Amino acid sequence: MSLGNVKVKVKINKKGNSNRSFEFSYTNSKGQFVQKPFTSIPEEQISIALLQKVKTTMQTLTVKVLFEEEGDRILKMREEGQPWDRDTLPEASSEASEAPKNVNPKNFHNPYNFVPAPPRKTDDPELGDRKPVGHGCYHSDRWTGRISVKLKTITPLLIPDASEMTENKDHKTYPVRLGADGKPYLPPTSIKGMLRSAYEAVTNSRLSVFFKHDKRLAYRMSATEGTTAKPARVEKRGHDLYLRILEESSCVGGAAKLPRYDKYGKSPDKGEKHQALKYNSTKGLPQHGVRVRVQLSKGKVTQIQRWDDNIPGGDWKLGWVCVTGANIGGKQNERVFIQNGSDVSVKVNDNIVELWEDLIADYQKTHEKDLAERDKKGISPSAYLGNKPGETAWSRHVYEKSEAKLQEGTLCYVELQKGYDLDNLHHTDIVALQPVTISRRLYDVKPEDLLPKSLHPAENKQELSPADRVFGWVKQNGKGSYKGHLRVHSVQCQTSKEKAIAHFGKSGVPLAILGQPKPAQTRFYCAEDKNGKAIEKGEYKEHGYESRDRGLRGRKVYPHHNHLPEGYWDNPAKHRTDDINGYYQEYRRHSGENERDSQNRSITGWVNPGTEFTFDIDVSNLSNVELGGLLWLLSLPNNSHHRLGGGKPLGFGSVRLDIDLENSDWRTGQDWREFYRSLTPITPTSLDPSVCIRDYQNAVQQIYGSGKSFEKVSFIAAFLRSSTGFNDGSPIHYPRTNAKIDPEGKNYEWFTDNEGGDLWSLPSLESGKSLPLKSRTNQKAAQGRGNAPTSAATERAKPS
Repeated sequence: MSLGNVKVKVKINKKGNSNRSFEFSYTNSKGQFVQKPFTSIPEEQISIALLQKVKTTMQTLTVKVLFEEEGDRILKMREEGQPWDRDTLPEASSEASEAPKNVNPKNFHNPYNFVPAPPRKTDDPELGDRKPVGHGCYHSDRWTGRISVKLKTITPLLIPDASEMTENKDHKTYPVRLGADGKPYLPPTSIKGMLRSAYEAVTNSRLSVFFKHDKRLAYRMSATEGTTAKPARVEKRGHDLYLRILEESSCVGGAAKLPRYDKYGKSPDKGEKHQALKYNSTKGLPQHGVRVRVQLSKGKVTQIQRWDDNIPGGDWKLGWVCVTGANIGGKQNERVFIQNGSDVSVKVNDNIVELWEDLIADYQKTHEKDLAERDKKGISPSAYLGNKPGETAWSRHVYEKSEAKLQEGTLCYVELQKGYDLDNLHHTDIVALQPVTISRRLYDVKPEDLLPKSLHPAENKQELSPADRVFGWVKQNGKGSYKGHLRVHSVQCQTSKEKAIAHFGKSGVPLAILGQPKPAQTRFYCAEDKNGKAIEKGEYKEHGYESRDRGLRGRKVYPHHNHLPEGYWDNPAKHRTDDINGYYQEYRRHSGENERDSQNRSITGWVNPGTEFTFDIDVSNLSNVELGGLLWLLSLPNNSHHRLGGGKPLGFGSVRLDIDLENSDWRTGQDWREFYRSLTPITPTSLDPSVCIRDYQNAVQQIYGSGKSFEKVSFIAAFLRSSTGFNDGSPIHYPRTNAKIDPEGKNYEWFTDNEGGDLWSLPSLESGKSLPLKSRTNQKAAQGRGNAPTSAATERAKPS
């Protein structure tokens, strides 16, 4: 190991502009004094921290450095006392990093991943929680001023103009949002939002928003699990509700079959073989929830009457009609829940109410968009749509708003805990309430239960984390807010409008369909622990939200699409089915004549790669660490990117940020006092971002490092990986089973195959690992699947 010096000389002219020069000198292994240009050393052999320091300093300084010699080559240079920090991201060391020679045709990366959000140390004076210092004065030891920033687009940028949107048959088309000068208008709020998301991640701040995660999610249960469910009815006795569990021995499971449909899901006309059974007296069709009397034969209803009609002699039983709809192909029967004098009841408590209402809320939220589509077309959700796969009627609990509340008269199926005693039934024996026998099943815990309290949105000013103090805070529920100490303004496009914008004509380019968040996909969203560790391959989905000891993966991010081939973004209006060096046209919808509908959007233009913007950030009363985190984000290592605008899962919106030091001016409160007190010009303080950046890095390393360098802290490593992209040759796209894009977009097939196959989980972002296109490599993995436990709280089932 050798020791040397790097000297940075800074000269500021009368206009305030700076000129910098660099020198590197050392004594080599032969005892000879050597002096050479610092710029002659390849950047990949200089530590990230040292490179940032010498490139951003605005004052003359000398840095003692350690390095390795290999002949005349200088290797692994870093500041004395600091670690080598490039092992985490070897591919990000240089802008000239070589792209992989071949695209991996068997693997892919998911468009989104997660930056871990481990439990926070809330009492830390800098990265913890505290009341902000306020805006009343310039504090002597805090930074106030202006940071000038340059932004350059690396991939096309989508800035859609909603006010100029046109719509044709539910398909929306957007132009580029323009300013008064005809150039693209980039809203300051978009930049601020981008920076805030990144700042939250790299300071491990509280989440600013965490809405609608207070209900348990649901997963689709296997067919064999539904056979043990028992019919039940909610009844009111006095002021309380009771769950009456029906145990009629003459019917399988206590519910009798009620003939209703033919094999196509329609109510047959008179004279057909499978005729719907109607009332003997009025010939009316029995409706859901109605109390009736029935005669049975081998568990099937042969005659039915209203319960209060005059009934002739015979063996009649009382019950309630349960109509869920023609929700399965070939369904012919509905059910009548038969009451018995020996039925047992359980008093309904809050936990039982939650079992029902959280499940129905999940059903209705999952199908909300599809219901809206049917409503636009004037199609009743209960209507049968024809004899095609999937074109069945919807179950009533999906569209009927009254089903969302557990109330008197609710008909449902009850799943009981194994080993229950029917003569001594307790509410804790109720595992699940479900609207149909084969239903979705609730996970054991809510998403919010897996998020450490230290990461929940702040409830008051004393709980404000770094991102809340710097960018501002609004209480999620109730009154309370704080104006932040950062403002983005003066956004200007520096590129001519002719070069800045690509136009695609009036019809525009139909974009690929963007996937909807699916937090119920536990192998992608859930973590083994509170630190965001990826779930091991082979876990059943039931075990995702099974325990409060589990965690969430963290903050969702969209990794940069690295190594896209030349010409990838060319001719977007043309539907290209072939690949370019193994990369397909992921951003354009491949649906032939059906490429434009309500599921996707079109754009008539985008902001071209290479377009340059400038903007200013005003900051006030920031500490060294608060400012350091911001400055680090504005001067990321080479080949690192932020994500901005729309279409990020499709590769749009990768931008590069750099500080324009010559047009920046931030000073301490003490410096500003001297400036305002003086009647003569005062030379601006030389800016040295590296001082604040190092304080920020040291703070992160001290709290979360556990002996690791700053770049190897979990959320920093993941953030850097996201900003640089992957380097294994695997393309980024939504899960599918083939490298080539399926025009019908059957992305669900990958998840279906995975469910019956190897049960892959989303790899950690920092690992850089990919997923296989063919997830079903072990055809026997799902054998014994029906023996999975009925409750995730029971002992785990392991794949065979």
